[in-house]
Amino acid sequence: GERKEMKMASEMQSMLFPSSLPNDDKLEIAAYYQPHQQVGGDYYDFIRINKNEVVFCMADVSGKGVSAALLMANFQANLRALFKHNSSLPEIILELNDLVFNNAKGEKFITLFVAKYNTVTKVLSYINAGHNPPVLLKKDKLIMLNEGGFMIGIIDVGINYEVGKVEIDKDDVIVFYTDGVTEANDSEGMEFGEKRLYDIIIKYKNNSSVMILEEIKHSIKDFTKDTAQYDDITMIVLKKN
Repeated sequence: GERKEMKMASEMQSMLFPSSLPNDDKLEIAAYYQPHQQVGGDYYDFIRINKNEVVFCMADVSGKGVSAALLMANFQANLRALFKHNSSLPEIILELNDLVFNNAKGEKFITLFVAKYNTVTKVLSYINAGHNPPVLLKKDKLIMLNEGGFMIGIIDVGINYEVGKVEIDKDDVIVFYTDGVTEANDSEGMEFGEKRLYDIIIKYKNNSSVMILEEIKHSIKDFTKDTAQYDDITMIVLKKN
């Protein structure tokens, strides 16, 4: 019973992740996903909308197990379908909110960060729906991408999502992550936290996105040692060439 269900859920979940990253001469992207043993609810995606625009998203569903994996699979299919016909972030988010709310009846919710990047204008438009704010490092300045609104699936009326806009210039670094990163804890119950994460990004900002990602991974490993973790760890590091 349960074992078979878990296997099915983890197979479904592995299908969620994109098989390739949209690396090109403009963007250098590294991504990492480490599931918790009990099928987690993290997901990230890249969708190329047209020659100049690419969508990045990262999401985390509350709860674990099969129902969370099913909700996330359904969510991803809807998100991709919506972007095929529409590229307005607020409209897409409201549609997704309705779908999740009707599907999960308010018992589960999803935090989502979704961004659309235009390689010509260099503008990243985004909505942060209750997700850990990705951090943008511009020269030596850290900018939190936290414009947006409520997480998805909690309420179905009167939601207004703000769209944040930032320009991404050469050598800028953005790190997207789920709370499994900052809440990773050591044997004393101390959390890895944002400050450690930000310090690594600043220290290694001149390296490749792959290298920055490796450094964050090593740092989390050193910090947690062999302490059991209770959440997935998902990260994307994006660097503008």
